[in-house]
Amino acid sequence: MEKNWTYGTSYLNDKTGVIVIGITGREASQVVTETEAIYPGITKAGVTPGRGGKEVAGVPVFNTVKEALQDPALKESINTGLVYVPPTSVKDAVYELIDNGIKVIYIVTEHVPIRDTAEFYSYAKEKGVKIVGPTSLGAIVPKIGRIGAVGGKDPFIAYQRPDEPGSYVILSKSGGLTTTTAEMIKRRGFGIYTAIALGGDVISCTTYADVLPELEEDPNVKGVVLLGEPGGSYEEQAAQLVIDGKFTKPLVPFIGGRFQDYLAEGVSFGHAGAVVERGMGKASDKIRKFLEAAKYGPVNVAFFYHEIPQRLLELGCERDLPDTTGDVVEPLYSTLED
Repeated sequence: MEKNWTYGTSYLNDKTGVIVIGITGREASQVVTETEAIYPGITKAGVTPGRGGKEVAGVPVFNTVKEALQDPALKESINTGLVYVPPTSVKDAVYELIDNGIKVIYIVTEHVPIRDTAEFYSYAKEKGVKIVGPTSLGAIVPKIGRIGAVGGKDPFIAYQRPDEPGSYVILSKSGGLTTTTAEMIKRRGFGIYTAIALGGDVISCTTYADVLPELEEDPNVKGVVLLGEPGGSYEEQAAQLVIDGKFTKPLVPFIGGRFQDYLAEGVSFGHAGAVVERGMGKASDKIRKFLEAAKYGPVNVAFFYHEIPQRLLELGCERDLPDTTGDVVEPLYSTLED
């Protein structure tokens, strides 16, 4: 993808203009309304067949993507799709976006058939289109905008305000952890450059290893927090980039779900892709791979979630903001007695 922006990443930047498929649905209309209140103008249009001519939070609604792009101003400004449709309609929505020249697509929908995902993922690769998801909560660049529901109604509870600096990136399969991690490290003084919820399906159309090389080349990025879980091999692929010398910036991985190592295989815990099968995908194996990567680059594994800010400090990462908590952060609650 040719770079035509000055701040942000290819996934969300100061040239991003969004078209929302399924915009008149309950969840989509709420997200668009909340997003437009914070970042007015980032959502350019929406599509719901049969609802053309209506508006959602001042955003015009069309019957098809093709109809929306007949407007010269919209054709010039729209480059990103956000999909909020039922699982069996996702494939058609994605194909419609790709066939109309949209180059970045976020899919929020859960329970998309794996076969459908495999088909549109292959088609997107062929056409040079980036898809984030399925089951992505979206992304945010606090300085310029957000896509989807990352951060909820008021993202500035967790993320710094647009006029405040941010140099750190959060990559996560979990939408919830994306925001809670942002809030935790922001309190310790680490502002967020961007956070992307990649989604936790069996097939992730954008992986950690897809994003990290771009962050390596971005001078705005000082470090990355990577949140992983059991299932698949996406975390191991990220660790291999460090081993191969293709990612050299500070990286703090946290892999949740070590308990799953001791349970029966083939059972999904949480996300659809969080499955250990045939001895592969264990959290312990992912941690071991990152510990190996630490021999080749600045990788510092957080074994417990609340250790993430300290691991950043141990890597020499500089704060963007004042530390509002002090040097030691204890868990608020504990079930263990001394």
